[in-house]
Amino acid sequence: MSPVENVLLAPKMMLLYNAERLDPHLELFMEKFLDHTQHDVNEAEVVILPLPYEGTASYLKGTGGGPDAILKASLQLEEMEEELRWEPSTALKLHTADAIKPGRDESPESYITKIEEFLGIIPEDKVIIGLGGEHTVTVPLAMRVMTPGDTLIAIDAHPDLRDSYEGSRYSHACVTRRLCEAGYSAIQLGVGCISAGELEYIESGASVEHFPATGLATEKGLEAAVNRIKALKGGAYLTIDLDGLSTSYMPGVGTPVPGGIEWHALLSILKALFFNDDVTVKGMDIVELRPIEGQVLSEFSAAKIIQKMLSYNWGRKR
Repeated sequence: MSPVENVLLAPKMMLLYNAERLDPHLELFMEKFLDHTQHDVNEAEVVILPLPYEGTASYLKGTGGGPDAILKASLQLEEMEEELRWEPSTALKLHTADAIKPGRDESPESYITKIEEFLGIIPEDKVIIGLGGEHTVTVPLAMRVMTPGDTLIAIDAHPDLRDSYEGSRYSHACVTRRLCEAGYSAIQLGVGCISAGELEYIESGASVEHFPATGLATEKGLEAAVNRIKALKGGAYLTIDLDGLSTSYMPGVGTPVPGGIEWHALLSILKALFFNDDVTVKGMDIVELRPIEGQVLSEFSAAKIIQKMLSYNWGRKR
């Protein structure tokens, strides 16, 4: 049995991203989101895929612990999603896969290959929700489902449009650039900082629409972004880099930036996307959670966002 098959078939696998810090007599296991009934992957509607990779993290380390922290925090959520008043984790057929474990000092190219191998044995009709880990993991997840004419919806404090960063073209800082070069357009929401090279790339005619965090903090700016998403048509992939959100509820990230998207503004953006009957959201991910010792707000908020995505995307269709 291959390592990739083991990820699918083993009921639970030890999470070893930080094994040297663990008591050798203790076992840390990956939880299921909201402790849902574990459906066989062939029967599941949604596959939740933990991806604890942080190999190109350039500021604060610790995003490798993000997936496990989110899943553990999800156990504290009410199963009822309060807006649409249903229980996504009960009504949907969910499968939480075991984490794809990175090797020590594994390159992003090598880890991306691991993800691609896993995706190759997942039935094509399954919607995958990736849990990072750093933003690098978005590239293979998006490439699995996106087709010509599709749009990347990226909530992020950073444009991630660098051609390379710290010697890697698959750094977390290059994700959107790689997907734009593959022929997809991007709508970026919540950008709070930008490099000269990224600005030059946008102004060169790249298919990137830009809604900065400063604009989204105003009623007029948020309305413009929401209306743009409501007008979108076709396929879309949603990636949420949690550093694009307000530190009032999301302080635990790898590269924090002040002035991110506030909670109810985020929900307005998500509803504009998921309630748009002309859009098919083909996949999604949440990345860059860095748990803070002694605090749980960030991982609880991230788990709540996943519950909202499940509810908004499938609740109106049931």
